[in-house]
Amino acid sequence: MPEKLIIEDYTHHSGHHCWTTSLKNAFAFHGIDLSEEMFFGLQAGAGFMYWYMKMMLSPFIGTRTGKTESLIKVCERIGGGATLFETSSAKRGYDELKKILRDGEPAFVFTDMALLPYLALPGEAHFGAHSIIVYGIDEEKDIVYVSDAARKPLMITIDDLNKARNSKHPPYAPKNKLLKIKYPPKIKNLNAGIIEAIKECCDNYLDPPISNMGYKGIMKWADLVMDWPKQFRGLHLFGCLMSTYIYIEESGSNGGGYRNTYAQFLKEASEIIQKPELNDIAKLFEEVAEYWSNLALSSLPDSWPTLKKFRELAKEKNKIFEELPTGALKKMQEIMEESDKVMREAAKELDSAKKADIDALMKGIKDNILIVYEKDKLAFEKLKEIVG
Repeated sequence: MPEKLIIEDYTHHSGHHCWTTSLKNAFAFHGIDLSEEMFFGLQAGAGFMYWYMKMMLSPFIGTRTGKTESLIKVCERIGGGATLFETSSAKRGYDELKKILRDGEPAFVFTDMALLPYLALPGEAHFGAHSIIVYGIDEEKDIVYVSDAARKPLMITIDDLNKARNSKHPPYAPKNKLLKIKYPPKIKNLNAGIIEAIKECCDNYLDPPISNMGYKGIMKWADLVMDWPKQFRGLHLFGCLMSTYIYIEESGSNGGGYRNTYAQFLKEASEIIQKPELNDIAKLFEEVAEYWSNLALSSLPDSWPTLKKFRELAKEKNKIFEELPTGALKKMQEIMEESDKVMREAAKELDSAKKADIDALMKGIKDNILIVYEKDKLAFEKLKEIVG
């Protein structure tokens, strides 16, 4: 018999990044009201990772902590707890989701964002670590009620949800994953959690476990970027440039590779743990954010009209999704179609460009990476001095 499982008193809150927006929405439902920036900081969010495997179209340029286990730490630092549920069975995953809704709880769900229709993404833009909150399912009407980062809640079909949850595409196939949260009756004293999270963030960055993470990863990127035109051609080289811009400046980062978001966390943290010197470090991270933005712009610069055009379209599409005006999906689909044409034109231009022009483009990116390396590392070192 079709079920109707809808949390009527659920309130949607918009945000920037999917994980922190989902956390904010889930905890706000239980009367625990923290800013998205505080959730980001408690996750030890700011960081770096350069990741590439042969099955990927282009490298992943990550400027935040990407381990799902970090979400469990956030819940613990607030005074609660969490476990990660995952299964290869779409049916079991769907049944587990409905159990959470039957208990009157919104569900923290992982999906492949390329398979969420309302994002209007190209079919190859797979990324299975995108989180949403599901706060209702009406099986008779075939409606799933969803909170994402946009200003308004959204609706998809049950089939769309199951496909997005059960996707097998890399990177980070979602595997029907759910974050099952144990909510505290109230927020515990955050002092210890904040200090622990800041120390973890600094350690991850300044003493990374592998050479493609933290400050070492940024330097590795600088060493590799000049070889991109040899390693990647046409659409794949364009994908490298596009990913650099999108992951730093769009994609939920709030601009500047999440450094603006982390700066705001440090400002809030300074008041809670009574360390006013964190405000000076916050200003340093705001300055670093500008260098990250300059790096993003250098990958799709004004000097290449097709690259500039794609950048402008990406920014416009992101704004439409955030605001969700009337006819948003249609507008986003039109932008995606135009972006696809511009992307293919840009790929041809990159393939036929003179070596000197390509070298100049890549050198501009490398120069900005090296500036970011210096400024970013300094900010984390100064932060480490304060928290020990």
